[in-house]
Amino acid sequence: MRPHIRQEGNGFLIGPYETRGSKPWALDGVDWSFDRELFEGDLERLMPWLERCMDIFPLFKEVGINTVINGLITHTPDDNLLVGPAKGLKNFWNLCGASIGIAQGGIGKYLAQWMVHGQTELNMASLDSRRFDRWADKKYCTTRAIESYERMYAYAAPNENRPHGRPIRVSPLHTLLSQKGAIHTVNTGFEKPSWFSTDEIRGETLSWAHTEAHEAIKEECKAVQNSCGVTDISGTAKFRITGKDAFDFLDKLSCNKLPAKDGRIGLTLFHAPKGGIMAEQTISRISKEEFLLMGAIGSEVKDYQWLEWNVDGLDVTIENLTEDWGGILLTGPEARNVLSQCTQEDLSNNGFSWLSCKTVKIDSADVFAMRVSYAGELGWELHMPSWQLISIYESLFEMGSTFGIRDFGGLAFNSMRLEKMYRAYGAEFTEEISALEAGMDRFLDLSRNFIGSDNIKQRKSDGVKTQLAYLIFDDETPAECFGNEAVFDGDELSGIITSGAYGYRVGHSIAFAYLNPSHCSEGKALRVETSLGTRNCHVSLNAAYDNDNEKLRS
Repeated sequence: MRPHIRQEGNGFLIGPYETRGSKPWALDGVDWSFDRELFEGDLERLMPWLERCMDIFPLFKEVGINTVINGLITHTPDDNLLVGPAKGLKNFWNLCGASIGIAQGGIGKYLAQWMVHGQTELNMASLDSRRFDRWADKKYCTTRAIESYERMYAYAAPNENRPHGRPIRVSPLHTLLSQKGAIHTVNTGFEKPSWFSTDEIRGETLSWAHTEAHEAIKEECKAVQNSCGVTDISGTAKFRITGKDAFDFLDKLSCNKLPAKDGRIGLTLFHAPKGGIMAEQTISRISKEEFLLMGAIGSEVKDYQWLEWNVDGLDVTIENLTEDWGGILLTGPEARNVLSQCTQEDLSNNGFSWLSCKTVKIDSADVFAMRVSYAGELGWELHMPSWQLISIYESLFEMGSTFGIRDFGGLAFNSMRLEKMYRAYGAEFTEEISALEAGMDRFLDLSRNFIGSDNIKQRKSDGVKTQLAYLIFDDETPAECFGNEAVFDGDELSGIITSGAYGYRVGHSIAFAYLNPSHCSEGKALRVETSLGTRNCHVSLNAAYDNDNEKLRS
């Protein structure tokens, strides 16, 4: 039980939060005549919690109850507000779902910025109402709202994996991977394998430090580094852009030059007019009139709407393939040997070079293959209609058994992308900053005009006020950074962590942080306040693992 207690005139208010047995109201809708009304008191229902309040606050037992106020409180599925543009509409805005009323005044400021300028000075992703879509149906919202209320002030840990309202969005591989020990976590309703239990490690305790899963994840990374790993990447936003103006359309959005040849891949960022990063996209050029875009599942609706809003009469068609296509990443030094057992395609560097893409025949299926690996090893992303996914996955495992093939999950994936100094959307890439602050200069072509280019040119002329730094930790404290930890230079606050993890291939912790630019020099010693106390680290200008990309190009 978690009560809220505060003084009110000569008395005090007590507001207990039920930890079980709570119930929703008005599931069939609220009559428009309802206006700030209250209900009859229900003390019998609340007595277990009120008695606990008396134990905690004995004065309550003496003075008793004078007035009962029984009213409504709103809870969204993740307990954050619903703010910002509505999907599928123009100039229609949301600001609702506040369970903590005091927050509403500040949010109004940022909604006003959003409405006037098209973006805000703060990252609003966690509040953006477009983080939910039609998959968040009535049953899901009700179940999760009850959870939000009952867990309002409960102890939390980064590895907590609550079951409420799940599963709702799944890959075709979900059941199969679960049978193989996958522990799934949720991103935007989508079930993603986080790590795989073993015969020795069946679960983990809640903690802000390393858990039992640490050793299981270590073995997953070891398999990817030394042999071959497979992970489900179906939870990726996927768009097909076609039409005679497809190249010009994406060129207007992209801060990087588009791939110049058919069958090539490029990484880019989309910016708002005032320079904030709106999206990160991997763009595959099929032809000048057809491109495939891959982005973060968490910004699927937002990214689609950004594309839609910027068509401006151009002859293009935007198709959302997210629910129709699944995908897997096959990566590691044995990836070529495994994949070659399933296809007649030339997989050599001459036949299928790094950062190239093509449709290949795997077994009897047509699969869109991309020679990229976010894990930083030799590898291919394999994308296909969802109904093909299980067959291709099982074929790869059958052919890869002699090469040590193994499943790996998102925690291993995150560790490996950080070792490679790869940024992530929603962490290092947000609307608060541009490609300049994020250190993406080599993906930024300012010789062209694109949305946001004028602002970025001005930022470059003025000099950036914050800069992304790559931190290598110098101690072995078993507490990783999860984001928002403070970074200090001596006693001076330098900045804030965006993401972090233990680097299993390199044997130490790693993190990204936005810092005072004067602190972003090679070897600069800093300290970070973590969940287990202060940790020491230094700035590195090079990736901790395979800085020259030799493994990717092998």
